Amino acid sequence: MWDHKFETLLRDRLPGLDADAPLTEDLPLAAFGLDSMATVGLIVAIEEGYGTPLPDDAVTPANFITPGTVWELVSSLDGAGR
Repeated sequence: MWDHKFETLLRDRLPGLDADAPLTEDLPLAAFGLDSMATVGLIVAIEEGYGTPLPDDAVTPANFITPGTVWELVSSLDGAGR
């Protein structure tokens, strides 16, 4: 499972997700408000929060479908997710 920082970064960009609703691995992010602008904000927040840039080739729609796909990307970064 992911860390608290990741959950906070993601929840802050999901206006359609109630504060007490569970953030599950397969939650469809777009259905809860992760649009293109929120995705850009999430990318910046991940890079700043984990102190490492996302590789350009990793910034694809497929990596931002669910919390699970985003966490897989984050945990693959050097020093992040550990």
